[in-house]
Amino acid sequence: MRWIWRILTVLVVLAVAAIGLVFLLPAEKIGDLASAELEKATGRTLTLSGGFQPTIFPVLGVKTGPLTISNADWAKSPTMVTAQGASVGVGLFALLGGDIEVRKLALDTPIIHLERRKDGVANWELAGSSDGQAGATQEVGSEKDSAFTLDKGTISNGLVTYSDATTGQNIEVSEINADFALPKAGAANIDGSALWDGRRAKINLSVADISKLLNEQVTNVLGSVEMGGLKAGMEGQVKLATEASPLINGQFSVELPDVAALTKLTGGELPVVMQMISSMSSQGTIMGSDAGLSLIGDGAVTMNGLPIDAKFEVTSPENWDETLRFDAELNVTGRDAFTFAWSGLVNGKTGNADGTVDFNASNLPLTLKAVGQEVGFPKGTGQTAKVKGVVKVRDGKNTLSKATFGLDQNTFQGQAELAFNELPYIAADLTAGVLDLSAFASGEDEAGGSGGSGTSNNSNGWSKEPIRITGLDAIDADINLVAKSVNLGLSQLGRTDVKLRLRSGTVNLTLREVRAFDGVITGVVGFTGGDAVSFTTDLTAKAVQLEPLLGRFLDMHRLTGSGNTTMKMSGTGGSLYQIMHSLSGNGTLRIDNGSFKGIDLAAMMRNLKQAFGGFEGATEFTSLTGTFTMKKGVLQNVDMLMVSPLFKAEGKGRINVGDQSMHYTVTPSTLSGDAQVSVPVNITGPWSNLSFQPDMAGLVDLLAGEELKKQEDAIKKKIEEEVGDDVGNILKGLFK
Repeated sequence: MRWIWRILTVLVVLAVAAIGLVFLLPAEKIGDLASAELEKATGRTLTLSGGFQPTIFPVLGVKTGPLTISNADWAKSPTMVTAQGASVGVGLFALLGGDIEVRKLALDTPIIHLERRKDGVANWELAGSSDGQAGATQEVGSEKDSAFTLDKGTISNGLVTYSDATTGQNIEVSEINADFALPKAGAANIDGSALWDGRRAKINLSVADISKLLNEQVTNVLGSVEMGGLKAGMEGQVKLATEASPLINGQFSVELPDVAALTKLTGGELPVVMQMISSMSSQGTIMGSDAGLSLIGDGAVTMNGLPIDAKFEVTSPENWDETLRFDAELNVTGRDAFTFAWSGLVNGKTGNADGTVDFNASNLPLTLKAVGQEVGFPKGTGQTAKVKGVVKVRDGKNTLSKATFGLDQNTFQGQAELAFNELPYIAADLTAGVLDLSAFASGEDEAGGSGGSGTSNNSNGWSKEPIRITGLDAIDADINLVAKSVNLGLSQLGRTDVKLRLRSGTVNLTLREVRAFDGVITGVVGFTGGDAVSFTTDLTAKAVQLEPLLGRFLDMHRLTGSGNTTMKMSGTGGSLYQIMHSLSGNGTLRIDNGSFKGIDLAAMMRNLKQAFGGFEGATEFTSLTGTFTMKKGVLQNVDMLMVSPLFKAEGKGRINVGDQSMHYTVTPSTLSGDAQVSVPVNITGPWSNLSFQPDMAGLVDLLAGEELKKQEDAIKKKIEEEVGDDVGNILKGLFK
């Protein structure tokens, strides 16, 4: 910084002058002269409390006692620079020739306070006079820095504080100890160390020929920095230019075994992705000039235990330091987990980018774990993934077009948009051919839990294996998907047009058109994963074939026909068993031209002998309608109406979905003319072995009712004749 050169140059000039004056003037007078000169050059006041002392050996020079340089009037500290003392030695022969050749400069316990206020003004922005001696001094310190030389400089136990009101950042660097040299020609170097927030920092820098560097010529440079575990080094050729980009040609290396240390070094919170990295390193070559920039190298990081290697190549045309436009190629390999390739243009000023991306995960669970996500995919699923397409980044939005996405054996095409807010957000329009999601519907998750099989064990009921689906809260999404067909394992879907909305771990799935079981299903399904699964449905099914539908999902294979149904349902649980016992809701049902296989209800209701003896066959009907309610896995129905060419019947009862059993009664209301008797039928037992029996209580009521109706008038007349009017009236009341 220019202010440093101003102060040092003024001190050196004054020290040289003091050598000649120290025997002629008192120390106080010399201090006053030095303070006046510094104030003209910098606008700050120099205070010397110990005066000057001449030195003859080993070099000609002077020593000072404690000194201070005043601060800006708005700064917190009254002084900007303090020191216990300073020592300056000069070359006598150079001095006699009119040059200032500093042989030695030592600062004892210097303390420097740097500060920036809220409006951005800094206390090191020094103001001074532009005329007289101050102007000459400033010229020495700025325009003719090459005239300032230093054979050996030393700083002992220094301290620098920095306070920035614009960012709230406060930094303190203590125990600064350094040896440095800035000769007129030849090698220049600095070798020092300091303590920053409890971390030792070291710097070593050497320039092969300082005069070439200052005169805008090429020279060799070798340097290294160590700070808080960070080690960075560079070796090569450098050329500085006043009105052009610097020329750099060399090799670099960076090593950081503890990335968390960057939080201390930068004073800010690291991005989430950086917090997952435990170590990193990089090395390569850099070539930069007005003609362009070339950066080629490789690197390695360890992210959540996964070693990741990278190769990169960055090139830029002329004026790269102004435009910050780069062509970049990046190839990343997560060992035994994934590969990632990027090729395209990056604009460092706007943050925009255009290019292609190719990502392939051979081990998706390991890849997700590396970035801090663990998704509970059903067993055998979520093993591989791929993304390939054209990327555009505009205003922080990442658009992927002409894209191919893959998950296991399934492939999707379309476009997607990715943004990073509190959670990553993805919006996508996708199409697919044949999708196989059977493993998602029936497999077990990686922890051994059920992935949600819809089938049950006939002997033991619904599965009690845990269902655990995690990772849904890692991303928000809006996805439109149209697929030619979908294999769910439990069922085969035809054309499928759905919209998925994912927010905070909750999925809302809108079924715009799902062709299944020869019909169409539309509606909405809500789903929340975790250690327990919760869902809600509001569905409408039209012309759905019931036998395959009920057989797939409820293990019921007796009811056939084309059905229309509406269903609002909810459930929750950590297993399929718990979910089925929690089902609650309501719905409607209409079945046309169907049958109930395994029993001929018409025959049972028409023939008492057959009712007691049972009958193997089927019950044909033209329509079956009804409504139902469900609570805790038990379905209740009181208004079933079955119509066939032979009879009409009403039904009511309950179906225990949770226990896979039922108790239902079908009562005939109209039979064909040749019926001998109308027999109600009870349907009871587990679904796997239903029992069909006549309802004896209902049968007795029907028989008694018909017989009493036939004999009522005769009985009434006989009672009146034999027992008299009074008793007869009483008995007649009993038959009402």
